[in-house]
Amino acid sequence: MTQDPRTEPLLEWNRLARENTENAIVSSMFEAATKASEPIEKFSTWLLVGTAAVASFLITNSDKLVPLLGTRGFAWSGALLCISCLLGLVSKAIGLRAQIGKETGEAVRKTFVEHLANYEKEEEKIQQGAKFWGIDLQTGIRIDRVLSEFYKPLPWWASWQAKRQLKKHAGNPQVGYLILIGNLNWQGYLAAGQAISCLAFLVVGLIFAAAI
Repeated sequence: MTQDPRTEPLLEWNRLARENTENAIVSSMFEAATKASEPIEKFSTWLLVGTAAVASFLITNSDKLVPLLGTRGFAWSGALLCISCLLGLVSKAIGLRAQIGKETGEAVRKTFVEHLANYEKEEEKIQQGAKFWGIDLQTGIRIDRVLSEFYKPLPWWASWQAKRQLKKHAGNPQVGYLILIGNLNWQGYLAAGQAISCLAFLVVGLIFAAAI
């Protein structure tokens, strides 16, 4: 069956409408997923405070605990607590980064829509004037210039990382959310490692205490 050329614009319109709606749904799913960052951050904070308190107790009572755990047991217990604290700090740092990225993204999307709506009104008037005079004007937002101006005041490493991510995910409409989801994944991995290290501290302490 031969496709009628007159229906091509309608088919393209239908394709773009479906694709834009599907992308919007995926974006909303990613945005909902980022809400998991807050409970992970709370859990990591709670565990970090508890671990730091135990480590402080371990240090101040080392003279009493070394005979109970032995030198190796005390050293292993302290090392596991330090690892747990380190993982907790890194998890909180990544969580903070994810929170900043989320809030910044929301603010940018809001102001971007407002500025784009205002420009579209101006663009329509400009196109009408160009049509009246019979000239062809290149309108539309120059995203490359927008990004270039945005990168200028940033530190070189931040600019390099942003450009690298954009290049890596070029053409993907979810590029902003992919970075946030990546941060969320690492936050979860580190919080899990923090909890495992804390649990390992308890197991090691019991094993060495029983062996004395």
